[in-house]
Amino acid sequence: MKDRLHWVPSFVTGAASAATATVAVALLLYSGEGMLRSLILIVAFELAALGLGLGLGVAVPTTRAEALVSLRRRWLSVLVAFLAASIFVLAWLFKAGFGARAGTQALGLALLAGLPLYTGGQLLAAISADGSGRGGGVSGGGAGSAGAFATLGACAGVLVTGLSGLGRVGVPSLMFFMLMALSGAALVQGWLLRDEASPAVVGGESGAE
Repeated sequence: MKDRLHWVPSFVTGAASAATATVAVALLLYSGEGMLRSLILIVAFELAALGLGLGLGVAVPTTRAEALVSLRRRWLSVLVAFLAASIFVLAWLFKAGFGARAGTQALGLALLAGLPLYTGGQLLAAISADGSGRGGGVSGGGAGSAGAFATLGACAGVLVTGLSGLGRVGVPSLMFFMLMALSGAALVQGWLLRDEASPAVVGGESGAE
């Protein structure tokens, strides 16, 4: 059963990151003479945030305890980032004139296009590091597998958000749904790692340090 669910954390993280990236484009992009320039800026910012998250701050864990702590910390960061993005979307839609200010646009770029993709990239890097070098591991199925499932999830996130999520469901509902999906994926990964996080193993490694 566990072997069949190892794809869930990577897939959901990719889908949620792509969904909030699409929401950022939908909210922050304005029509007019500077539309193409604005689109380029938003997409470039999103890709930079994702790349920094994937490339910075994730060292390959040397012990199982370090790997588990790293994953828990990054799941928490992702959930906080998506909660902040969801609250910002609510304020944007329900407070008149909120999105017309330059400062609000910059804040939206950071909370919608930057922070969720950065923390999502860090989480995917941690999942890949946990799975690599352990015969695929239980959490990510290896670096290549995690990247593949995250990419498929990103494709699904863009399609669902762009084709139906923004119009029929509504942006706030979509964001909170992504937050709940991430919470569920975090629980799934915790269940996948439960056998490896036994007190004897973690305690033994902590004592060795």
